[in-house]
Amino acid sequence: MQGSVDPNNLLSALHFQASGELLHLMEGFYSNIEDGLFEVAYSSDDKVQQRRLIELMRELRYRREHLVKTFGKRVQKSAQEWIAEDQLTPDYLEERQQAEEIAARCSSHFGGLLQLIAERVEHATGRYFDLDRIPIGPEQISYHFVMSCRSVEFDTSSIATVQDLFHRFVLERLGGVYGRINQQLEEAGYQTHMELEEAQAHSA
Repeated sequence: MQGSVDPNNLLSALHFQASGELLHLMEGFYSNIEDGLFEVAYSSDDKVQQRRLIELMRELRYRREHLVKTFGKRVQKSAQEWIAEDQLTPDYLEERQQAEEIAARCSSHFGGLLQLIAERVEHATGRYFDLDRIPIGPEQISYHFVMSCRSVEFDTSSIATVQDLFHRFVLERLGGVYGRINQQLEEAGYQTHMELEEAQAHSA
């Protein structure tokens, strides 16, 4: 079956599909964020902290459309990174570090599935991705989120406040997205290292 579908077209289609699912998850994130911040605010007796969180809720409500639109554009644009690594934009070190911290638990949880995707993409294109550089991987998605927050001038403290909620309502729900991508790559005939070795052993 391999070769019946152009791998670059397939990866672009899978990325577009994943982008749509991510934006749906972002809507869920926003639907739950006010309750989540109220919970954080009133678990503390610190009146200053409570006031800051209430102000952050107002800001998030006011800037919702711009933040979601910026996030969506960044994720969609990153589709080019499947086939053109030299088009990667420069990293911002502080934001990259924040993204690593947000994605750490999720990257570990989905590591096995992401490894399968990376190996199938290598079979399809000849390029291998480190797991933290898969364009729809948890760390890249977290990086787009942090950069989107920066675009609406949220400071480090504000981003840190909402990152657990982003992790809960977006990153932790990516299993189905990754499962479908892996399945579609497999159905297109792109194999993992182990599958290739087994096929070669059977043909020997």
